[in-house]
Amino acid sequence: MIEFNIGILGAGHIAGKVAETIAKLDGFRISAVAARDKTRADEFASKYEIEHAYGSYDELLADPEIELVYITTIHPTHANLAIRALEAGKPVLVEKPISYNAKTAETVMGIAREKNLFCGEAMWTRFMPLTLHLRELIAAKAIGDVRFIHASLGYKLTDKERLLRPEMAGGALLDLGIYPLSLIFMVMGSLPAACASSVNRISSNVDAIETINMNFPQGQMASAFVSMMSELDNRAVIYGTRGRIEVEGVNCPTRVRVYGENNEILEETMPPEKQISGYEYEFLAARNAIIMGKVECPEISHVESRDMLRFMDTLRKTWKVTYPLPEEPAPENPEKKA
Repeated sequence: MIEFNIGILGAGHIAGKVAETIAKLDGFRISAVAARDKTRADEFASKYEIEHAYGSYDELLADPEIELVYITTIHPTHANLAIRALEAGKPVLVEKPISYNAKTAETVMGIAREKNLFCGEAMWTRFMPLTLHLRELIAAKAIGDVRFIHASLGYKLTDKERLLRPEMAGGALLDLGIYPLSLIFMVMGSLPAACASSVNRISSNVDAIETINMNFPQGQMASAFVSMMSELDNRAVIYGTRGRIEVEGVNCPTRVRVYGENNEILEETMPPEKQISGYEYEFLAARNAIIMGKVECPEISHVESRDMLRFMDTLRKTWKVTYPLPEEPAPENPEKKA
């Protein structure tokens, strides 16, 4: 079988999960990994039986065998590395968020369109069968018209140094908040027409806990609760005029259950038995897009990725949370932190 060759930039936790997944996925292989520390790249390559290990990202981007570059590094490096990959003629799949703000992401997407090269955001939940089934349920009006959504996601992540540092685009919003917001916007089919939010920040001035309440153009409403300070139930409930849908695992769906008007269970769907980890679906979609000559995936378009970042930029502006990074506004004097 001809295998589709993937090169990974970064050798951290998510890269390892993906390497384990790709090893079990027919028709794919990771042929190279690159890290700024060659020893780390060598160790990663040895652990996951990867043929090539590089001590610089540019070495991997020059590898003629690589058919897709997967970027797993920290948020502030996503856009720059994606641009370098595209300039090297490589299609690219970038871990979520595709960048830390809309302006830098738009630059990446513009280059992808100019060069007619694939560039996708690896928002893995959007590619999973349970998410695709959820979209089908909403389109078929399985619970009538959607009126309200509540989604939460939270973990105790105060030991993760990068999340505590603004220069690493830390905070709860980009790492966690993007998941419930992505689900809400997907189901609603648009951005909100109005929004009210509140935030608690830590001493480094990154957001730690937030509530986001939204009104949508057709009168629907939604709320998101996000925390990197404590574990939450990590569920979404979608309320309609004829029942509700409960989604367990906002950032990795494990069950979708449909309830009727009388609170009876109408349907319960679990992930496919053949599912490896859930990461495989974004790579299958990326390969298909590349073969078809597309610059994006239908599961999550450039417009959706851009609009998400514009919305999160607006939230951060309201919260007076900025990063000391290119294309960011000058910091304002924040109010007293919680």
